[in-house]
Amino acid sequence: MKLVSYILIQLAPGKTKTAATAISKIKGVKMAHAVTGPFDVIAFVEVPDLTALSDLILGKIQNISGVEKTQTAIVVTPDVLKHTVTRTERTNPQLPTDRGR
Repeated sequence: MKLVSYILIQLAPGKTKTAATAISKIKGVKMAHAVTGPFDVIAFVEVPDLTALSDLILGKIQNISGVEKTQTAIVVTPDVLKHTVTRTERTNPQLPTDRGR
């Protein structure tokens, strides 16, 4: 299974276009878009593991001219959440009873 994440990137003024283009060419980056708001570029990334993600961010993205700050949001996939409580379980809990003890 691949590790999927979004990298939110703040850039120096005037660097958005060149940085977004450079980021989009990095292996593992599937998309990089210039956006409005507190971040200038958001990159969608798929890598094999946390080591590869760290190498991509620290070794490649943060070395691009103009990159000032990154924030990473790792996608939590359904198989990771398989032990979460479903809506039905929240509304109709089946609590164990201690009667008779």
